[in-house]
Amino acid sequence: MASKWRKIILSTGICLLLGGGVLYGNMGSKAEPAEQRLQVSEGEPARYLQGPDAVTVDQLELTLGEQRLPDEHISIPNHSEVLWRKPVQTLAGEGELIKFVQEGSAALPAPEVTYYWLCLQRPDKHEKDLTVTYYIEAKVLGEDEEAAEVELLKLAERWEIPG
Repeated sequence: MASKWRKIILSTGICLLLGGGVLYGNMGSKAEPAEQRLQVSEGEPARYLQGPDAVTVDQLELTLGEQRLPDEHISIPNHSEVLWRKPVQTLAGEGELIKFVQEGSAALPAPEVTYYWLCLQRPDKHEKDLTVTYYIEAKVLGEDEEAAEVELLKLAERWEIPG
């Protein structure tokens, strides 16, 4: 009898896990590697950040991300506190720079880390009710947060996103 209950509980757990993955995948942060890229070096050959990779430039760990959400909403990671948001002008258009700190949860404590997200939004070409938010995530590795912000904005001059 105990074996039967184990199988039922295991099957239920697998179904919940798979269902949650499908739900999460349909709600937001999808990366489509060929859609955006960031030139992180100007030398020959130029180095690009593209897809799910991360690269370290000076005091920043950089990644690219993308969200598809309604109403121009930008969803920052859980356990984060937004310090400020401000509009910025980039070569690709009007964007938003968001500075936030992230800590671990009560169950998994972690030290506070500062992040910048430089976000540009475009209407979704396939779903008219959704907005695509492309963003550069910059994790600050050093102590000089202002220098990190300046470096991110400088790098954004070489950011390529879909029209």
